[in-house]
Amino acid sequence: MPQRSITYRSSFSIGLVIIVAILAAFLTVDAAVRGFWGIAVITALWSAAIVAPLSLFLALPRLTADQEGLTCVGPLTTWVIPWSNVDTVRTRRLLLVETTDGKVITLFSVPSRPMGMRSVHATDLGDEIEAIRRDWEGHSDPEAKATRRVHVRGISIVGVAVVAAVIATIVL
Repeated sequence: MPQRSITYRSSFSIGLVIIVAILAAFLTVDAAVRGFWGIAVITALWSAAIVAPLSLFLALPRLTADQEGLTCVGPLTTWVIPWSNVDTVRTRRLLLVETTDGKVITLFSVPSRPMGMRSVHATDLGDEIEAIRRDWEGHSDPEAKATRRVHVRGISIVGVAVVAAVIATIVL
């Protein structure tokens, strides 16, 4: 019985964030090279104000299935759900994890399989998670509860970037 740990995330979303960040850096450098320093500062701040939320909403979300249970990392919160609390996992346009105490945790960006596994497995993501769950059955604490943590640092960075861009635009 192979005991494994797999992390699912959207590679398309990460690629999109990287492309936007490269374009933003190009525009900022272009403004600085042409000698428009005020425009370069505003462009850099607005670039950060655009790339930061994109990173938070597109690149951060992931789902990890391991010995502890499911870790659902969304843009605003992280849920750690022990296997003893996972009732069902459904995938349709988004990922839904139902717990035994009635909570429904949603990941809006449905993660995809790791790159090397795409051609090997043609099953549904929910079926793969159930297989991993069977591998680790009995290893998690039956008394453990699902925990939720808010991404205060990420939300603060996005807020500061947007406020700084707005203030710079008004002042400069």
